[in-house]
Amino acid sequence: MVLNWKDVRVLYLREIRSALRDRTIVTNSVLLPIFLYPVLIWLAYTGVTFISGQNEELKSRIMLKDLPAAHAPLRKQFETDKSVVLNTSPNPAEDIHTGTLDAFVEFLPPASASGVADNFAVRVTFDESRDQSDRAKTRIDQIISKYRDDFLQQRAVSLGISREQYQNFKVDDKNLSSNRQVSAFMIILPIFFIVMLAVGAMHPAIDSTAGERENSTWETMMAAATSRTSILVAKYFYVATMSFIAAFLNLFAMMASMGTVLAPMFQSGRGTSSLRIPIESAPVILAGAALLALFVSAGMMIFASFARNYKEGQSMVGPFYIALIMPIMFFQTPGLAFTTRMALVPVANVMMMIREAMQGIYHWPLIGLTLAVEFGCVIIALRIAILIIQHEDFVMGSYNGSFGKFAKERLLGK
Repeated sequence: MVLNWKDVRVLYLREIRSALRDRTIVTNSVLLPIFLYPVLIWLAYTGVTFISGQNEELKSRIMLKDLPAAHAPLRKQFETDKSVVLNTSPNPAEDIHTGTLDAFVEFLPPASASGVADNFAVRVTFDESRDQSDRAKTRIDQIISKYRDDFLQQRAVSLGISREQYQNFKVDDKNLSSNRQVSAFMIILPIFFIVMLAVGAMHPAIDSTAGERENSTWETMMAAATSRTSILVAKYFYVATMSFIAAFLNLFAMMASMGTVLAPMFQSGRGTSSLRIPIESAPVILAGAALLALFVSAGMMIFASFARNYKEGQSMVGPFYIALIMPIMFFQTPGLAFTTRMALVPVANVMMMIREAMQGIYHWPLIGLTLAVEFGCVIIALRIAILIIQHEDFVMGSYNGSFGKFAKERLLGK
């Protein structure tokens, strides 16, 4: 069959115009990527912030027992802390269990001679299954830890140990991961990117095949004064375009929403996490996304083309969509690396490539192998599609069966 690129361009523009008039496609390929995740993230952040604020306003009911007189300043700290209320109870354990008391603090003598006068040990009784009790334990730890540091420092000075000597033993850390890398893992952009590629392709693929049959326009389209291959390629480019647009609209919408809504949650005292993709990684991400969009679009069109209506098309595309999402389940496996074996696995290889590109890591041999594998998958899918449309009963819609049955009977000759 002859491929006429002029006819492809005309038909492609016709499909795009039709899509922009279709409410379902516009909603799922344009509006959904732009608003869905930002709105969900905003709602989640608002809910977490509200609950956190409500919890912070709740005061922890705490009981102190056997606090040494030498440590009266510690009691003062508990009394002046606005998040704590000191209570008394004849049976603290029972009251903690029933929820009328949140934590019980016992001051005990040290287990062994420490050589430090007035040293003490602390035992905190609480109920970890209750959020309020667990929060009380955290507040107690903070108060006592700060007091203990001050107390030991004062005792060190009284023993003739200088501040520098007292602080000589310390733990320092050095984080080799940049803020950009931390963010790339935290927001898991590649996963949502792949999901939206599939979602963006699903509805256009079904509409351009099963939708044509349901609207009784398939025969008219196939009777146009051009080759079937030109019609197929035009529809294919249209579906791939919508898939590509949906994925990138989702990517940019998530980055914008993360930057403005969730950035405060990523602050750790050592700077804020960057939510920007390095510009030098753009060619790698674009190449991978384009090939993946072409592969996903071809696969979905092949399965959807056997359906006679839109609802049936959704059922037939479902297994292919699940197969695309399956690699995501293993994407966060600890120690998962971008290796030669991984580069040979379709879809998963592009996810790994995009993830590393977002971190500014480029394994060029593996990137080349990934692009070659994905390109090969696209060629195979297109070849299968061209073989399918050569059968007249399929083109006219009289074939009754699925892709599996068609492949077994016609393509494999069984």
